[in-house]
Amino acid sequence: MVLFFIMALAGAYSSRNLIFEQRTSANQYRSTQAIEAAEAGVEWALAMLNGGRIGADCREAGAAANATSFRQRYLQVLNDGRLRPVADPAGIPPVAPTPALQLMAGCVFDGTDWICSCPAQNRPVLATPAGAGPFPAFRVRFSIHDPFVPDIGNPVITKPGLVMVEVNGCTRLDGLGDSCLDFPGSASNQEGRATLRVVVALKPALASLPSAALTVRDSVLGGTLQVVNTDPEAGGLTIQAGGTINTADLSLLSVPGSTSDSFVEEEPLLNDVSPVSLKVAVPPLNPNRVFNWMFGTLPDTYRLQPAAIVTNCNAGNCRQALADLASRNPGRVIWVEGDLLLDSAGDIGTLPDPANPAVAGPVLIVTTGNVITTANARVFGFVYSQSGAWTGTPDIQGAAFVEGALEATAAGRVVFNREVLLHLQQHSGSFVRVPGGWRDFQ
Repeated sequence: MVLFFIMALAGAYSSRNLIFEQRTSANQYRSTQAIEAAEAGVEWALAMLNGGRIGADCREAGAAANATSFRQRYLQVLNDGRLRPVADPAGIPPVAPTPALQLMAGCVFDGTDWICSCPAQNRPVLATPAGAGPFPAFRVRFSIHDPFVPDIGNPVITKPGLVMVEVNGCTRLDGLGDSCLDFPGSASNQEGRATLRVVVALKPALASLPSAALTVRDSVLGGTLQVVNTDPEAGGLTIQAGGTINTADLSLLSVPGSTSDSFVEEEPLLNDVSPVSLKVAVPPLNPNRVFNWMFGTLPDTYRLQPAAIVTNCNAGNCRQALADLASRNPGRVIWVEGDLLLDSAGDIGTLPDPANPAVAGPVLIVTTGNVITTANARVFGFVYSQSGAWTGTPDIQGAAFVEGALEATAAGRVVFNREVLLHLQQHSGSFVRVPGGWRDFQ
């Protein structure tokens, strides 16, 4: 009996260690699931920021009049380019102790698919999946404050184009509600919960504003183009070229008193990449260098950015197709493989409307071919053409850039519009993580 009692004690002690190991393993398992759910929320938020118009279920909504993109719905762009979270128009606090009334979005995995909620007001609504689970979930909000800095009244993020993505992830929702997803959250029923904070930046679609209405890397060989720049802040510069400009049939309109000298020929920045001190004449600037100068990256990288839409005009009716793309995807870049064919009357993009930030706004188009216009088409935005063969009469309200030489058959009109270009610089492009700008907390 004594020997049996000793063996029972030894067995109980061994079982105690086993139970302890099982519990710590289960806790680690839930903790890993929670932080992976939060990480999934960060990646989901980035993908949504770089997407088009959505409905309340976070899925594509096309060009519906009442639909906005994720970035339009949850982020506000101030006049100086700083980003701010959008307040909840219903005025309902997302969490009682949180002073800021802001919109949030979230998703839950139901065992088969992710079910998401992207409300335009009030809190996101996620149904508790039936079954034993686990059913991970996350909630996303944006912030310019760091909760671990004592003075939360002053924003930590003050630079334009930066914002913090805060994500709460948990292993499953339960019948008690979604308290694990609140800010601050509280775990329940021994489920795991994790928080991630990541600073993201808007990589502008237009890194620098062009100085002229029309910029040409090589020469302007002629044509009947009308180029207009009546913006005093831009100096009224109509054409800037790396080579010569044949102005015989051009119509140039600038600020009063500047029409005769409103263009610049043989611009060193476009035709001479050698140091000024060397005075070495070289051919026109390499196209990749020109592209990098304008967009801050090389063409292949720019084409593959998350917010870029790659298309072509092979199917016809290209002007309408591009207009639809611009309307459904505000803030995204359109990359056209081959010629840009404007084959019907109408507009692509719109003027910015500060009173209604949900409008599509201007569009940035990069085309690897020619600009061919067969109808009265108008583009509100910035057109970058890797070929100088312009035919027809394109009407560009914003600015245009030509990598090669602009041929003598070029016609149409280019009007410098600073409001359009600033909107592209502050609202268009891809959201990316800022290196080193993340924190994770259990």
